[in-house]
Amino acid sequence: MSRYDKYSESAIGVLVKTQDIAMRGAAGETGHQDLAEALLLSALPDIVAIAKSNNAVVDHELIKALNERIEASAPRDVEGPVKISGEFRSILDKAEELAGDAKVEPAHLIRAAWPTIKAELAPFFRSESALQLVLPVDDIVLPDLGLRSRPNEAVSVLLRFGEELTDPDTDFQVFGRETELDNLTSVLLKYWKPNPLVIGESGVGKTALVQGLAMRIKAGAVPERLKSVRIFDIHVSELLAGTNLHGALEDNLNMLVSAAESLPDAFLFIDEIHQVVPAFANNPISEVLKPALSSGRIRCIGATTSTDYTKYLEKDSALLRRFQTMLVKEPDEAALGMIVAGITPRLERHFGITIPEPVRTRAIEMARRYLPMKRFPDKALDVLDRASAKAVFAAERELTESRLVDAVRDIGNVVVEPGMDEASGLSGLEAAMSRNVMRQDDAIRTVAQAVRVARMRLDPRRDRPSGAFLLTGPTGVGKTALAEHLARALSGRDDALFRIDMSEFSDAHTAARLLGAPPGYIGYDDAPLLSKAVDACAGGVLLLDEFEKAHAQVHRLFLQILDAGRATDSTGRSLSFSALTIVATCNVGGDTGPAVGFDVENALLRDSGHVPMAALKRAFPIELLNRFDAIVPFRALDRDDARAILSGVIVRDSNANLRREYGLELDFSPEALDTILASGYSLEFGVRDLQRAYRRLVSVPLASIVGTARKGTIRVEGDGLALAFGTARA
Repeated sequence: MSRYDKYSESAIGVLVKTQDIAMRGAAGETGHQDLAEALLLSALPDIVAIAKSNNAVVDHELIKALNERIEASAPRDVEGPVKISGEFRSILDKAEELAGDAKVEPAHLIRAAWPTIKAELAPFFRSESALQLVLPVDDIVLPDLGLRSRPNEAVSVLLRFGEELTDPDTDFQVFGRETELDNLTSVLLKYWKPNPLVIGESGVGKTALVQGLAMRIKAGAVPERLKSVRIFDIHVSELLAGTNLHGALEDNLNMLVSAAESLPDAFLFIDEIHQVVPAFANNPISEVLKPALSSGRIRCIGATTSTDYTKYLEKDSALLRRFQTMLVKEPDEAALGMIVAGITPRLERHFGITIPEPVRTRAIEMARRYLPMKRFPDKALDVLDRASAKAVFAAERELTESRLVDAVRDIGNVVVEPGMDEASGLSGLEAAMSRNVMRQDDAIRTVAQAVRVARMRLDPRRDRPSGAFLLTGPTGVGKTALAEHLARALSGRDDALFRIDMSEFSDAHTAARLLGAPPGYIGYDDAPLLSKAVDACAGGVLLLDEFEKAHAQVHRLFLQILDAGRATDSTGRSLSFSALTIVATCNVGGDTGPAVGFDVENALLRDSGHVPMAALKRAFPIELLNRFDAIVPFRALDRDDARAILSGVIVRDSNANLRREYGLELDFSPEALDTILASGYSLEFGVRDLQRAYRRLVSVPLASIVGTARKGTIRVEGDGLALAFGTARA
């Protein structure tokens, strides 16, 4: 029996490469330098592991140059094998001693030769923080390459590319997912396609579900046929590491498949499995896995998001048919409470604080309201984790609601205003909108009441939008402004409004832009506008500006959305609008021209703020009007309204900007305000004409003096025709 029978195929490959390098050298015998170069070329994953543990990366360009240099030198013409030096023989003896009864792996050769090859490997390591820096030899530490935990060669290969979830030392706690775990277990028992593909949005617990399955297997709480199953979490990044040389990735894949084949009870878990298909990256991973999966030689558990499933995996039907898809949704209220309650003791032990039950419940409520773009249970646990860290930093022994507010502000970049949460019944909603939309009290009250009913979950139709409103009235009276400030008040964010200009959808074919073009048409690969809206402004407002200008086919599209709160885009994704407030604006009722057929009576309705139903029925289908929670009329603004808006909103916002930028403030005399009103008040154009007048009379002349003015207050006088600016005074 040859001593080399004790060596694995990968270790034999290193030794063969070592001999080849020695034959091309001048020493005439195999030495440690030849072994170091062979390890760089034939055992790169282990070398990469050493680099990573030292916060370094491997210089692949240097390795490429090394390979080219070796290949360019011709082998010497010698008879028989190259002589093995005494030093090299000692390395082999030590490697065999380290391996014990197991076969010698490249990792054993590295550890045995480390004192002599360390200096040879150092030039190939670069600091992660500064790639131009070579790591000093004395700073490189050999990590534990897992030699003790490798019972056989197959397991050692799988551990090279990942970790074992069913290892006795692992401990994953999973709560409230019993039904999903039962479904996952039943798929593993199938005769055909026993390969689950777990699909769900980010944060719903796909990986945790597989970890929970591993804990069930360890505890023996599975059918008899699954009690010996071992689950290995395979990292695609580890498969790809160090594979810039031609054929290196294929070698890794073949090793992985061979190892999995030799372990009949092994399941490979590949998180983010869409990374293996050519549509995501041009690599051969899926082509190697398909035959092994279809023949049943290996078994696999995959996990990916709904978006990546549609974008990448659906295009590879040959791979997809090897899997049994399994959809994981956000947990319901009862399951979510169990998950948070189960994880809380671990957080309390980690942070050394107490987390009362009411605070846990409040964390769930705040995560639901202020972080709608994230998913449960991840967002609730994230809030508790961040808040607990802040409590520890403040040397507090118990988690309080104020820390939850701080955590939500940091995570979602939101501002939690007093009176704007469900606990207070959104008591401050009217006041928050009235600060910026003035003299439309009836409209604000109507919208606030309907939103309050939806947000307090008093409407049994939970899937409908959080509110659907049609705002009517003349231009420039505050319809769009109300939508903007409603979004801010409801979400606490400045980016919670998604605006769609419906005048761009006046033709029938443009409706495809909302839910996506059909396959084969231009724009199919572009994200649909409504899909973007659901993702971007969850918890906020979807504004359909100038809704009356959209084509009738677009109106019919919103029948389903306003009624059921759902739609399906061109990729097959089901969109839920339950976290959105939909506001449509229209100018029907805002003019007296023949286009909408108003007479003098309707003009009076416009000025008084009543709903011009006759005109609305001509502009929209009656069934569409019937699906809005409220049709909210905005009345035309009289001169007193315009004066209040000028001083209470336009001047206020202008002064706030001046104080922030230049340390200045404008003090308008009554005559100055009258001058602006005389130039800018218009019953027809509303506030927009007033804003243009302010810009022309105030902002334009102010731009030429603001740069040289000293900080303070500037008095502004008016004579009915023009404004005069005084000198800034402290």
